[in-house]
Amino acid sequence: MTRSDKLKKIKAIVLDVDGVLTDGRVGFGGEDEIKFFHLRDGHWLKMAMREGLKVGMLSGRAAKANRLRAAELGLTFIYENCIDKLEAFERMLREQGLSAEECLYIGDDVIDLPPMRRAGVGVVVADGMPELDEAALWRTILPGGHGAVAEVVHLLLAEQGRLDAALERYRR
Repeated sequence: MTRSDKLKKIKAIVLDVDGVLTDGRVGFGGEDEIKFFHLRDGHWLKMAMREGLKVGMLSGRAAKANRLRAAELGLTFIYENCIDKLEAFERMLREQGLSAEECLYIGDDVIDLPPMRRAGVGVVVADGMPELDEAALWRTILPGGHGAVAEVVHLLLAEQGRLDAALERYRR
């Protein structure tokens, strides 16, 4: 099956957070944790949702910043404290009514390897660990937290023939 064939089956984008939606750094100041999310990634995720795709987070850590960003974007789901990411991925499939083949998983570290193998499409960000290449359909050009997610969503929407519709509102 070609990359295009696999991408046409995708109904959900499943994202690791630290190292994918962020650059993997965490700052601490008082009681709050500080993370930086790339605005372009968020915008393209909203575009994907407007085109009917489910989008959510599957994070090994729990953080208020994750929940705030998920709420701000209106994500479909968020799973935190996922020590066993494959178990969490399987739970997400059941709860969201999805098959593994309908999911595109974006990761950056070895903890992402099991769900990436299980997903219909796995993608590793440019600065992700080399061990993920065996399970990834491709590696992004941009690093995590710096537009890699937008890059993936752009390609996904293009392959699914949804890019023109997604961009229509900006062409007026």
